[in-house]
Amino acid sequence: MAFCAGLVVGGVLTAAGLVVVGSLIRAPLPDAARWAIVAAALVPVLLRDFGVLSFALPENRRLVPESVFRLGPHLGPLQFGIEMGTAMRTYLPSGLPYIGGLVVLLVASWPLAVCAGVGFGLGRALMTTSNVRYSGDWDAVWSRHARLLAVLLSAAFVLSLFVLS
Repeated sequence: MAFCAGLVVGGVLTAAGLVVVGSLIRAPLPDAARWAIVAAALVPVLLRDFGVLSFALPENRRLVPESVFRLGPHLGPLQFGIEMGTAMRTYLPSGLPYIGGLVVLLVASWPLAVCAGVGFGLGRALMTTSNVRYSGDWDAVWSRHARLLAVLLSAAFVLSLFVLS
């Protein structure tokens, strides 16, 4: 439970930082220019996620060290969750969170940024708890359905952008 709470806290902290920095960046840019930047970044990321393009996204490929658990059974998992929830301490399997971060940076209000951070943290928590609670070979099932899941998640993400704009 502390780990999942940490994921949400980490997501909200990252979103808050992005919206603060974004308020400086977006001031001179009209709405159309900000959305054009999002669209220009979204297309290659989607093509990358579907295997059409191959390029690396900036990420820290180190996992959170197990030493965080020295803090005990509650604070250790909380810190571990916060570090994973920021998405800056480990890798991301999809490029969509980068576009979500760009949306928060360029167009999100404070309430929308908080929702994005909570959503990111809950998404990471759902993946973790699904894996832990699944009785079979979760990774094999995920791999078998990865293409369909990528299409569905990408479509939902793009539709949510249309709702926001």
